[in-house]
Amino acid sequence: MEVYDRESMSLLFLIGMPGAGKSYWGRQIAQNLVMPFNDLDKYIIQQEQSSIADLFKNHGEQWFRQKEHDYLEKLIMLSKPNTVIACGGGTPCFHNNMDLMNKAGVTIYIKANPESLLHNMKHSLALRPLLNEKDDVKGYLTKLLAYRQPFYEQARYILQTEDISIANFEKIISQCTNPQ
Repeated sequence: MEVYDRESMSLLFLIGMPGAGKSYWGRQIAQNLVMPFNDLDKYIIQQEQSSIADLFKNHGEQWFRQKEHDYLEKLIMLSKPNTVIACGGGTPCFHNNMDLMNKAGVTIYIKANPESLLHNMKHSLALRPLLNEKDDVKGYLTKLLAYRQPFYEQARYILQTEDISIANFEKIISQCTNPQ
């Protein structure tokens, strides 16, 4: 196991739709490759002392997206080099966050189809403010993915959920820390 402590990579951002596995894979990468890990949504919850769903409900999406941007900037400033950061599904789509993340480090889009997303979220839909009251969640996910995909595809790397493994992340990290 290699410990990544090189300055050249800076931060590793995992982006993608809700349910793609950003938090899960972020924790796996951090544990297996001995890297720090932060989850932007959890950071926001800690700082605001409120759930994401309640923040949406009480303040609206526009307010939340501004706070999300502010906390992303703060997390970038506070994170040690080579920290893995799992972002919220909408993070790349607002306030030039995608440019911010691409300048601060390496972005990886975890790409999943709506069926996989729905399967992964079957027990947590109530916690997802943009999904919990939709009658046709799969249809909504399909439309949301179509809207967000141009933002996600600005990532430096794209991994299909079926192709994800620690070994694939290791290859990406190695390419970023050992440029040829």
